[in-house]
Amino acid sequence: MAVSTGAKVVRVAAACLLAALALPAVAGGLDVRSYIGHMNEALARRNYDGVFVQQIGQRRETWRIIHRMRDGRMTERLISTDGSGREFVRNGSEAVWYFPDRKVVLVEDRARASGYITALYGVDADTEKYYQLRSSDQPVRVRGFMARLVTVEPRDSLRYGYRYWIDDKTSMPVRTQLVAATGEVIAEISFISMSLPEVVDEELLKPDVDTTGFRWLRRDPPASPGTVRANFVARQELLPAGFRVKTFPNMPVAADRGPRTRFIISDGLAWVSVFIEGSAVDQPGTVRRSEGLVQMGTTAAYSLSTAGHRITVVGDVPADTVRAIANAIQPE
Repeated sequence: MAVSTGAKVVRVAAACLLAALALPAVAGGLDVRSYIGHMNEALARRNYDGVFVQQIGQRRETWRIIHRMRDGRMTERLISTDGSGREFVRNGSEAVWYFPDRKVVLVEDRARASGYITALYGVDADTEKYYQLRSSDQPVRVRGFMARLVTVEPRDSLRYGYRYWIDDKTSMPVRTQLVAATGEVIAEISFISMSLPEVVDEELLKPDVDTTGFRWLRRDPPASPGTVRANFVARQELLPAGFRVKTFPNMPVAADRGPRTRFIISDGLAWVSVFIEGSAVDQPGTVRRSEGLVQMGTTAAYSLSTAGHRITVVGDVPADTVRAIANAIQPE
């Protein structure tokens, strides 16, 4: 039976409509995960040299960042533009802060070799149980960049949200925000300029600070007055919803001396470190440290004592979250 041209057009249109309905919406989770994946890939592989403004609370600073990836190893240097001469150099997991105004150099080892501009790993199908993923339909102008806004909004007050303005051409995040569940911006980094050089000269990564007469300090976990004798576990039923213990091959065993990391706890996006040490109470020559909550910029830390040991939980999460995690760490 012959089919009219008009009927064919209707059928084609209907088929296209059904195909469009079967695909995820532009603002849907699959597309957002794709944008985030491209951003993570760019941060993991690209060199970049740029100037950004950082605001945490009322504090506003401008920095130059030079970031190099070579043979899978990250090296980067941050230079303050406020005249203080402060610099920050990171080579793999080692981070060195230079404070000329105090004549101090602070060296520390960090658990993960991530850059100052952090990627957002861990986004998967389970993420949307605890976060709502969205992306803008069209790129918007952010300073000199055309960027698409991707938001990862927390569904409760136990975690922060994230906003990324991802450059359409390079997939680099040109503006980022850490956001409370209320919508309050906790911290923001916004690039004024950015270039992506193929090669970064070695000299650009060396600090321009004369450290003659400086004090060199190393931020290692202090030795505890006793070994960790109890075997501690994270009770899953007491952890905040969505948070799980993450294990790594190089995690120290419970008998190690000093407050080393015992657990890394995460919901996939937010990462929290748990330290356990023998209690310093009643030990000769020791000072009892206060317990409770300490807020340091975007980072919350909470400490308590249990079973003769001190538990400290640290992470870029709300105060109630570190408190809940600390109370979930108990002797087995």
